[in-house]
Amino acid sequence: MTLATLEARKRWRIRQPQTPSDPQLDLLTRETRLHPLVAALLPARGIRTPEDADRFLNPRLTHLHDPDLLPGVTPASQRLTAAIRDKRPIIIYGDYDVDGVTASAILWHMLTTLGANVSTYIPHRLEEGYGLNADALLHLTKTAQKNHAKSGAGGKPLIISVDCGITAVEPASAAIEAGAELIITDHHGFDPKNLPPAHELVHPGLPSDTPYPWPELCGAGVALKLAWATARQHTGSDKLSPDLRALMLDLVSLAALGTVADVVPLLDENRVIASIGLNQIKRTRFIGLTAMIRAAKLESEKVSAHHVGFVLGPRLNACGRMGHAGEALKLLTDPTPEQAEDIALELTEVNNQRRTTERTIVDQAKQQVTDAGWDSPDHRALVLLGDDWHPGVLGIVASRLVEAFGRPAIVLTQDADGTATGSARSVDGVSILDGLQTCSDCFTRFGGHDMAAGMTLPAANVNDLRNRLVAWVNTQLTPEQLRPTLDLEAPLPLADCNNQLCDQLDRLGPFGRSNPAPRWSFDNLVIDDHPRQMGKTGNHLALRLADPNSRQRIRAVGWSMGDLADQLAPGVRIDLAGVPKRSEWQGVTRIEIEINDLRINTTQP
Repeated sequence: MTLATLEARKRWRIRQPQTPSDPQLDLLTRETRLHPLVAALLPARGIRTPEDADRFLNPRLTHLHDPDLLPGVTPASQRLTAAIRDKRPIIIYGDYDVDGVTASAILWHMLTTLGANVSTYIPHRLEEGYGLNADALLHLTKTAQKNHAKSGAGGKPLIISVDCGITAVEPASAAIEAGAELIITDHHGFDPKNLPPAHELVHPGLPSDTPYPWPELCGAGVALKLAWATARQHTGSDKLSPDLRALMLDLVSLAALGTVADVVPLLDENRVIASIGLNQIKRTRFIGLTAMIRAAKLESEKVSAHHVGFVLGPRLNACGRMGHAGEALKLLTDPTPEQAEDIALELTEVNNQRRTTERTIVDQAKQQVTDAGWDSPDHRALVLLGDDWHPGVLGIVASRLVEAFGRPAIVLTQDADGTATGSARSVDGVSILDGLQTCSDCFTRFGGHDMAAGMTLPAANVNDLRNRLVAWVNTQLTPEQLRPTLDLEAPLPLADCNNQLCDQLDRLGPFGRSNPAPRWSFDNLVIDDHPRQMGKTGNHLALRLADPNSRQRIRAVGWSMGDLADQLAPGVRIDLAGVPKRSEWQGVTRIEIEINDLRINTTQP
């Protein structure tokens, strides 16, 4: 690749800039006292009035919707309160990902505080799979009945699911027939004509005379609302005691972990949960959470959504992917100080093992794609099968393939009896769940949502699945859409890259789905010095850049772009896509551009 042909790695899409005469933007700028460039970002997030801007920029717990608005939450909290009063066993049945583990911990802490006889159960990812398992439910019910009978007490054991169960019709029926009282709480997609026969269903998307104002809660968010409603039901008052209010604040931190890690839209009350919870997380009274922060070397950092997505979340996920998530739940519930330290360090080690395993499979999967020619424009979906790929990391591998090839991906592994199990990830605008439904007869079971899914099928059906899914996705994506898109704001002058802008950008966080970190284009900058590789292996890029019109200069850093250093030279004009950020090094703070993409500018002399 020569200097003249160095092109952007992604397709840049510039948003339509707000015009200076836009009265809406003028009002937002004046009322919020934001920099016009920052105020211009709000309308794209659905914020068009000063009142909306205040709620967005200054999230408060009072912005959370009343929990009793959540479909099913009131009767569910009444059943939980009755079970606590009658000293019946309550079993929390969770999922093995961050959302499920934090949701389980939220309910455990609240129910334990209210005096419940409570235990937890998380299925083994590899041996039992996702969701409610009939055999496990029967075992839990019979064991609870036996132990409860020994105590001389009566009444049914109560099983409550978190982050799973809304499609588990047959397992729910089995549990009820065995004598359990069953509450299902979930947030995933469901068929309203085929709901499980639980005693109560709690789900923000259930049909209701008064639909829930924000149907995009994650499992931990649903658990938080149920914990809140149960505390009110148990105490007989909407106003909680100081101790319960303090507990609820700690539970918001757990919900923030689940909210960010589950990649739900960070708007409305998800934004409140994430913002308040992340700010509170360093002050938590949960010793396991503190131990994990310490093991991740984040004691001196302000914990952000980035840290949840790339540091803390992967640690909590790792034991569920590589073994059993019970250790992660133990860490967030009732460990001793010594156990907390040991588990936190163990999760770090297991996560390192996960990363090594993941890298190996990603390399093999990419090779499989290129060898088969499946990266061609007329093959707009990937369905891969490996013989010994670790099932616990297939979802991450699928995500890496989506990033690399810009198309939906299913990654499967085959066991000795000819069964293929795997995970799917998709791209914006293509519902992978809709795609799987067009091939539903291929599967033994499947489920998920628009962007991610899991499935089991006979390995003999994989070729048929591949052909049919590719044919369907080819009708959903054009060849041009296979190149990943990078959304950018209008060009940003270097003179505006200052502390004031960075301060105000911080107020827009936490960033995530539906509230992405803003990125700008920086056009026609001149490389002012020799490009430099950074890092122990030279895999990062450092540039000194100048604006030929204003003589402004700035440093720019491109993570994992070190390979471009020998393709650039002083005096070359480039366009950047990136964001201004503060950088601290040896006590000195400066503003620099974090590069997301770059290209040679061939339009300027």
